Amino acid sequence: MHDLIIIGGGAAALAAATYALGKRLDVVMVYEHLGGKSGWRQNLTGQEQPEDLPGEEAARLLERRVSGAPARLRRDRVVAVQRVAGGFAVDCEQHGRMQARTLIVATGARPTPLLVPGAAELLGQGLGYSVTTHAHMLAGKRAAVLGATARALRGAAELAQHAAQVYLIVPTITDMAAPMARALADRANVEVLPGYRVAEVIGSASVEALVVTRDGAMRRLVVDAAFVDIGLMPNSSIVAALVETDGAGFIRVDQHTATSVPGIFAAGDVATTFGEQVLIAIGDGARAGLAAYDYLLAQVPAAAAGAD
Repeated sequence: MHDLIIIGGGAAALAAATYALGKRLDVVMVYEHLGGKSGWRQNLTGQEQPEDLPGEEAARLLERRVSGAPARLRRDRVVAVQRVAGGFAVDCEQHGRMQARTLIVATGARPTPLLVPGAAELLGQGLGYSVTTHAHMLAGKRAAVLGATARALRGAAELAQHAAQVYLIVPTITDMAAPMARALADRANVEVLPGYRVAEVIGSASVEALVVTRDGAMRRLVVDAAFVDIGLMPNSSIVAALVETDGAGFIRVDQHTATSVPGIFAAGDVATTFGEQVLIAIGDGARAGLAAYDYLLAQVPAAAAGAD
């Protein structure tokens, strides 16, 4: 039985694995894609150089460190997690069953996609799903935010600090009841469009405009970028029957990344401590690695427990 199994391949998982390797734990990291969302850049019209993503270099350094221990890596898909005597069993499509005394879930979350003409074609070319990651690129420019989630409203407020114009497109008028939404409505460079829906994303090389509609009326918004936040879907299904989750499916954790099940920890975007940025995910993963290590240190070895 391993000391620790980490499920995931993004910044949080890499940080947890690096910490575990440094403590000489018997750790295995199971992932589908190594690196996660690190390096997902936006390319805007007139952009002179590649976008700088804070934390990307740190994530790549962690990736190289973990890749230097190939015996600890399993590129595979986890299909089930169960409790077993002394720990947990992780079932994978290719490598079968592995067992460990502790488990870190760092499987991330995926955005609800915008399914309109032009959205898929312009993804990464001015269309994105993370406002706060790319807001720094929009100083003096025009941007649109679609959605009324807490993340969307916070992202619109962040954009409004430096963008020339922000369009906040919200599905219903009632979505503007939140304090953040009311504050946005009072900003001179923010136009709130309640009840509007995006019908099309327009652009040749990158986003140039959005077509929005409401009750048969249509508007064309000229923008340099558009961000969609109409919901996140945490990749928590493999442990949803074991640990406590919130109403949206995010894994509930305490300040030490511990879940409701002793020995299971969660870090990164799949957990309720969601922070969305690489640097935050790295810190979250390192904290989970520390928590798992402390949990292992506190366990009485089987041989000692049975001694007289």
